[in-house]
Amino acid sequence: MIQKRQDFVTFGNRTISFTLKFSRRKTLGITVNPDMSVTVTAPEGKETEAIKKIIKKRAPWILKQQRKFENAMPAVPPRQYVSGETWRYLGRQYRLKVCESGAEKVRLKGAFLTVEVKDRSDKRKIKALVNQWYRNRAADYFMGKAVRCHDLLRKYEIPLPDIQLRVMKTRWGSCTGRGIVLLNPELVKLPSHCVEYVIMHEMCHLKHHDHGTNFYKLLSRVMPDWEKRKQRLDSMGHEVLPSEPV
Repeated sequence: MIQKRQDFVTFGNRTISFTLKFSRRKTLGITVNPDMSVTVTAPEGKETEAIKKIIKKRAPWILKQQRKFENAMPAVPPRQYVSGETWRYLGRQYRLKVCESGAEKVRLKGAFLTVEVKDRSDKRKIKALVNQWYRNRAADYFMGKAVRCHDLLRKYEIPLPDIQLRVMKTRWGSCTGRGIVLLNPELVKLPSHCVEYVIMHEMCHLKHHDHGTNFYKLLSRVMPDWEKRKQRLDSMGHEVLPSEPV
């Protein structure tokens, strides 16, 4: 029977998460999958530290393969802001529905993200309304999740940080030297467990500023399944990050 578990190694400031399988093979094999996940198949009985040492040695190749797959992924096409477009909110898909109305507002109703606007041809106004709706939702949702994450971090003397939104082209979040957690508002389009992972990750940086062993020990204590959450985030992220500034 093949044994399987999640693990990770650090290489510089990068983290390589991988699925580790043990089998009756004689040599260790590393596979980088099209979704950029990494599978390591090792001989039964091989020690974990020896496996990680090999993975670190192959890290440049692994990262190179991941970049190839990332570059091969189709870019998110620019939004047209017309009825029928697919939009995400907390991992679920909704259809954009643009309606003419005397009022100007956005609401989530059933399977639709409905935009009411005075002129359906005014794409600039529709875009502004939709983006503001996402930012408002993100601000409220992120703060609620931050409070819940902080409940698990309180005993480590980590303060509840100021949460701010910042549009970032390639990052979901960051932690400033002043203890402010910055979150990409696009993150609210992903499933809640991905949002929780990013927030917990950045809040752990309030205690450990680098990606060293102590940082990952803390993250693993407060969120034991963080590797699975990160893999889901990595696999879905290219579908959400915009191809144009929001």
